Amino acid sequence: MNKPFKLIVLGCVPVAFASLLVVGCQKSSVPSAHSPIESPAYEQSMTQESRLPVAVSPTSVPTATPDDKAKHEAQVAGSAKSDYSDIPKSAASAKPTAKPKIKAEDTYKQENPTLMGLKLGAAKTTVLDSFGKAKKQFVMDEDEDAIQVYDYSDFSVGFNKKDQLEFVDVHSVDIDPGLRGLKLGQNMQDVITILGKPDANTTYVLSYKSQNTILKIDIDPKESTIQSIKLFADR
Repeated sequence: MNKPFKLIVLGCVPVAFASLLVVGCQKSSVPSAHSPIESPAYEQSMTQESRLPVAVSPTSVPTATPDDKAKHEAQVAGSAKSDYSDIPKSAASAKPTAKPKIKAEDTYKQENPTLMGLKLGAAKTTVLDSFGKAKKQFVMDEDEDAIQVYDYSDFSVGFNKKDQLEFVDVHSVDIDPGLRGLKLGQNMQDVITILGKPDANTTYVLSYKSQNTILKIDIDPKESTIQSIKLFADR
């Protein structure tokens, strides 16, 4: 009785194995989750995505340089040049004006009063040859004793009708007056220390007389410092 029962059980094994194969074949026919499903809805969604706008990364705009602005202004003004080499540079890069240098033998002395190395009565041509063209030029006291004034910004000189040096006026701290190191901005006491006791001394002015000339030093009464220095004839 037991043997026939075993045969029946063993006989079912091939049938079960075959059924597993059939089920496996059916599963392999199911599309993978990673495979596209070819359906009208899928094709429509793909078409809509292809029509979406594509984001474009913004490009950086170069900043205009001072040279670019200068070129643009030259073009607006009607310049047809291409090199723009004649466009003026900024004031900061401009070469400073050379200041006159005083020789040791031309400094102020009681026996030879000078200012900036200039002696009163010097010829106009000699003075102008030393300093070049003035920034401004005008006439002071328009009468028979009119003075022609040449202003160089940091200092000025004046000539009489005979074209002789009539005065020298220093009004900048950048100029060496030729007074043995004395300059504008220094203290009034420095004047006395370097030049000695003045012939006239007030709150506003220190004066030194020598060889028919007057060396006048204007003082700021609040700060007691030198504001300007002048040399002119004592008449």
